[in-house]
Amino acid sequence: MARPRALRGWHFLVFAVVYLYAFPYFDRLRNANEMPRIVMTKAMVDQRVFYIDKLMGELRSRNDTSIAPDGHVYPNKPPGPSLLAVPVYVVCKLLGATSLRAVTWAFRATVVTIPSVLFLPVFYRLGRRFGTDEPSRRVALLAYALGSQAMPYALLFMSHALTAVFCGAAFASAVRLVRKASGPPGWAALWVGVASALGVAMDYQAVLPGIVIGLYVVIFAPRRLTGLVFMVLGALPIALFLAYYHHLAYGGVFKTGYSYAVDTAVKHGFMGLVGPSWTSFVNTMLLPSNGLLVLAPWVVLAIAGAVMVAANRRLRRRCGPEALACLVILLGDILMLSSLVPYMSRSGWGVGPRYMTLAMPFVAWLALVGLEGARRNRATHILALALVAASIAVFVVGGTTFPHWPDRLKNPLYDLVFPLLQRGYAVHSLGTAVGLSGFLAILPLYIFVAGVALWLLGLGRRSWGRAVLVCGMATLLVLAHRAFPTTDQTRVNPWPMICSIWEPRR
Repeated sequence: MARPRALRGWHFLVFAVVYLYAFPYFDRLRNANEMPRIVMTKAMVDQRVFYIDKLMGELRSRNDTSIAPDGHVYPNKPPGPSLLAVPVYVVCKLLGATSLRAVTWAFRATVVTIPSVLFLPVFYRLGRRFGTDEPSRRVALLAYALGSQAMPYALLFMSHALTAVFCGAAFASAVRLVRKASGPPGWAALWVGVASALGVAMDYQAVLPGIVIGLYVVIFAPRRLTGLVFMVLGALPIALFLAYYHHLAYGGVFKTGYSYAVDTAVKHGFMGLVGPSWTSFVNTMLLPSNGLLVLAPWVVLAIAGAVMVAANRRLRRRCGPEALACLVILLGDILMLSSLVPYMSRSGWGVGPRYMTLAMPFVAWLALVGLEGARRNRATHILALALVAASIAVFVVGGTTFPHWPDRLKNPLYDLVFPLLQRGYAVHSLGTAVGLSGFLAILPLYIFVAGVALWLLGLGRRSWGRAVLVCGMATLLVLAHRAFPTTDQTRVNPWPMICSIWEPRR
């Protein structure tokens, strides 16, 4: 069978269709993670201030806010996403599209969704360093783009997908800097610094991958000192702005909103870090309602990939330093999240462990090595593809129904997600825009995703037998979630809340 050709730029438009089709917006809910960022942008443009005191009436919850020593109220997270949305809000005002619905869609689409789509070719190109097999590169792309938390968080005005984009882009530039034997290192190193600092401006958690990427350059780049200087120059303006913001808002360059957060959980230890615990590890990796290995089982391929690189000299020469950096970022993120207060490690209302999102590009690059190894045996290849396909079902359906899974649900897929579809609930989408309603409004997206998945998994007409096996096994994996405990709805019943906030109204 002829090997497929490398993807071209226009091929990535399929992901834009998937990411932009649904608009899961609920005015009565007013997600606590999005709203403080939205009103901060409005405050910066309309009032020329960072604090959101005069706009607090627009919030439904104050959990993600901080009360500074001077009494002003700020979002408790870095200001990066709100700053990026400033020019978007200015355009919205010029066009007269200033309703919360219109602004939310504009911020999501331009600040988060489009950058997430633009990062996918970067992710795919860097895949050549980890694997020479084109089918495996395509599957790794699919696993990251549709089979991980990157998918639902690319639809929301939150920091997680953006942080993954900037950290992943920084690493791609760092690899180019290290592996390019000739030519000036300045621009590549400068972008490593800029992108790493932008990651921190989106989410403080990005400090970890930023440090790892910087060390990767300093240790392995041919011109280390030059690379270090330019990385510092790139990061410095953003770091200085963050320091200024912290000083202005909280009275010290190293003081953050977590120190003054309304939600007291983040005040324990250092920004919620209290030391490793089994409960926090289970919440992050193994909990049926939230665990990464349960919702995105293809992650085991990353573990296999790391082992393969360690054991194979040829692989170590090809991608040893890069695989080590990815592994350190993955394990470091797991250790960090396993050290959070258990309440925080559960991540609140969301689809999967959202704090793990920034590590997912690095996990997928490692998984590419595992995918390439799995192709050597028919059985392991089918299993690997099924793991990816099952993950796509979880995150695409979960992200386009209600991407705010209540954290008290034991089995969100069968407590909430699939029942929503069965009862005819569907979010705003291109389908509803043309007059469709209920499941028929979202069905075109799922058919399109199925086609994209079959294409990128290499399951065309000539491999229908393998396609049946992969789809059947993936279906069994999704159905296996039924075996997990479900929520006792006499104690925790999400349906009154869902019915009260749902839109479009049924």
